[in-house]
Amino acid sequence: MVRFALLSGWHVHTGWFAGELLKSGAGKFVAVWDEDESRGRKYAEELGTEFEANLSAVLAREDVDAVMVECPTTKHRDVIIAAAKAGKHIFTDKSMALSMEDCAAIRKAVEEAGVKFTVSMESKILGPYRYLKQLTEEGKLGRLTSLYFRRSHGAALDKNMLPAYWFDTSQTGGGVTLDLGCHGLYMLPYYCGKPKTITCRMAELYGTGSDELSTTVMEFENGAMGTAVTSFVSCPSVNMMEIVGTEGMAIVSGNGPEDYRVLLQSSHMPGFEKLTPVEKAWQDAEYPIVRFAHLVESEEKEAPEYNLEQAELLTSIICGAYESARTGKPITL
Repeated sequence: MVRFALLSGWHVHTGWFAGELLKSGAGKFVAVWDEDESRGRKYAEELGTEFEANLSAVLAREDVDAVMVECPTTKHRDVIIAAAKAGKHIFTDKSMALSMEDCAAIRKAVEEAGVKFTVSMESKILGPYRYLKQLTEEGKLGRLTSLYFRRSHGAALDKNMLPAYWFDTSQTGGGVTLDLGCHGLYMLPYYCGKPKTITCRMAELYGTGSDELSTTVMEFENGAMGTAVTSFVSCPSVNMMEIVGTEGMAIVSGNGPEDYRVLLQSSHMPGFEKLTPVEKAWQDAEYPIVRFAHLVESEEKEAPEYNLEQAELLTSIICGAYESARTGKPITL
């Protein structure tokens, strides 16, 4: 069993990810550090472990094998590098960093220390999305031509949905495009590879101080076009994913196993010549934090779907989106 130190409970995913790890039996928490002492003590109590106010003291502990980094995104570089230099394996929430310079510094520290690294891209575990990946790899949709991804909610409208600090860019590093929107920014390349160009438009409607909705268009090497839409100013809505190819298309809607709906059309699959519901019991893959715990105890060097290369690609796309929105021009990666 992997022994973890939780490095901050700032991220809203903290309790969720920690719970999945404990439920799996693949890891346990032996210490908690947090830049906010009251929050850190709360998590330490919930996890049945001790709080340590000094980050260096936590990282010096021999009973810590790995760290779960959930601190403000603007602190990721310093915290991750410190953990790597202490010889701790690293799981971090997305995004890994806010610039390619920070990514390079993190990569250098991780590689020099020889520790294992995983970034959470939890949408990749979802059963229907993995089914679409299988369809595209098997050529069931033909040549991919267009993709659409939407994830949105009303956090800028309902002030109780997220902590107030979630709109403080000195902690987050950005708005909805960096946060909720990043799921689309890594899922479109999941199907089509690295984008060639990125064009993005953003807007702020309710005065939160950062982007509250955005649309990002990616052009891929194979000529396909992908659109990622995200918003903090939306009515309650289901997540959407659509992939269109020359010989078929697939649409996924829903926010979880209880309401997933998949529609498929493929000239290669009898019974699906027209857009038809796929009747299947959808099962998700293991959570990235659980995958990471198994990785630490294995001979594997990395989890390819969540490795440094994937983390760097996501940061490059996020940076490209903000640069495009700022300049009004397409950005070449």
